[in-house]
Amino acid sequence: MKKLNFRYEMQLAFDQMVWDHHFLIRCRPMENGRQHGECLQVTIEPADTINEVQDGFGNSGYAVSVRDQHDRLYVKAEGTVYVDLSGETEPFHPMYGFPSAYTMPDKGIRRFLQDTMKELGAVWESGRKAGSLAIDEYKELEYMMDRLYRRFVYVPGATTVKTTAAEALALGQGVCQDYAHIFISLCRLAGVPARYAAGMMLGEGASHAWVEVWVNGMWVGMDPTNNRLTDETYIKLTHGRDFGDGAIDRGRFLGFAGQTQSILVKVKELL
Repeated sequence: MKKLNFRYEMQLAFDQMVWDHHFLIRCRPMENGRQHGECLQVTIEPADTINEVQDGFGNSGYAVSVRDQHDRLYVKAEGTVYVDLSGETEPFHPMYGFPSAYTMPDKGIRRFLQDTMKELGAVWESGRKAGSLAIDEYKELEYMMDRLYRRFVYVPGATTVKTTAAEALALGQGVCQDYAHIFISLCRLAGVPARYAAGMMLGEGASHAWVEVWVNGMWVGMDPTNNRLTDETYIKLTHGRDFGDGAIDRGRFLGFAGQTQSILVKVKELL
């Protein structure tokens, strides 16, 4: 078990005044058998109303409304999280075995999986669905993650939050969201249920996205952006079928303003 202290700061800045702003921010660490938060403090300014909400995936957050004109929105969440990966895993749901809006496979993704199988020298068992993986201590999945890591380039700004897995793989570059979507698409195509996870990891930077795969009766975290298994230095805020379910923030407002978003995340281990 690790004891982690975190701080999450997000600011939206508008180049003109906006109003009637409704916003959802999921900056509250998930509560489950592997993760427990304490001493959570949240600041949201400005805000006329703040309501705690939870969706069907178990993602908790705050629904915020600002009626009057404003040119910024600031959110800060901080607290302590205990992470223990030996704890009870969440139950499996079959929806994580099917393609979703961001992870629909195309010819490029199918070809990537086929080439991966050829490199692995996979031999199909009688009656096995073509393209599926025979899981042996995650070695096949780790190989596929490594292959993606070596063929995809981390380039901020190359994609947008609307970019799909197929589009990102064709482009050959993107950010953590794209790595996660591509890997989820590959896993599901190979017969391995997978879901999108977002949150924070040890150090200082921005929020992060990774993948959780269902193997041997448990959820296992894999981070294709960094080519590693996740560990107890990761704090999960959300999960879902893809970014559409697991986005940390989203909102809408009235006005004609452009907006910029800045995010700062700090996570450190407490001894």
